[in-house]
Amino acid sequence: MHYYIKDNKLHRYPVPKRCSVQFQKEILRDTIPHNVEQCIYCMRRWPEDDNK
Repeated sequence: MHYYIKDNKLHRYPVPKRCSVQFQKEILRDTIPHNVEQCIYCMRRWPEDDNK
């Protein structure tokens, strides 16, 4: 899984449909950095995720 930071929030890549942020060539990383707020739409587990 890859992540990127936009507006001081950590997002998952590829971006889930429920998140409104768009990826615009930010640096992709494979670790979760400290002291960065996590996007609730990208980083939290949702019930429909179990169906995939």
